[in-house]
Amino acid sequence: MKLVTEQDDQKIVEYLTSTLIANLHADKAVLWLVPGGSAMKVATKVLAELEDVDTSKLCITLTDERYGRPNHPDENWMQLEQLGFNLATINAYRVLRGEDIETTAQDFANKLSQLFATYDYKIGLFGIGADGHTAGIKPRTIAASSDENAAQFEGEDFARVTMTPKAIAQLDEAVAYAHGDDKHLTLSQLLHEEIDIYDQPAQALKTVPKVTLFSDFAD
Repeated sequence: MKLVTEQDDQKIVEYLTSTLIANLHADKAVLWLVPGGSAMKVATKVLAELEDVDTSKLCITLTDERYGRPNHPDENWMQLEQLGFNLATINAYRVLRGEDIETTAQDFANKLSQLFATYDYKIGLFGIGADGHTAGIKPRTIAASSDENAAQFEGEDFARVTMTPKAIAQLDEAVAYAHGDDKHLTLSQLLHEEIDIYDQPAQALKTVPKVTLFSDFAD
């Protein structure tokens, strides 16, 4: 895992934009997974930079979602749209589809399997929480140990549908974003310690062949 220290979002936006463009220009079919939380603003800036790029071979979906009816106030997808994340002309898969949570999770798992088999380059943007979670994979939950590509569980804050460590390991590249003093201890552990994924799900990012962490943390 490579650490890039920055106080703003310029480097991560430039890096992710250039990586997506390079793969699309190489005529690769690209799958881009985007998160909720604080990293949403990064994803929104990157998508804006792709406005004049041929995105016919780009597909976008989420790393995780807060379960409920489509368009509920806490839905990651809707919050991205409110930030200006315009998906009108891009192939995209919305996790919430009006089904019960078990069906939603199974459909998401099946869709990820299909997308992983279809797309040439699979890249995920991930936030990291102070508790060590990434995507919606909270520590010591079924999502951290599932042998499916997606899982659902009732969290302390939201009912969640999320990709799993198994799914993360199938990516070609992961770009992580974590800012805030409250996350620095977790980031130090992530960079220097091998902790069980069940206890610190962000450790799953290290199973991806190429990982870059952009943070205000200076190791």
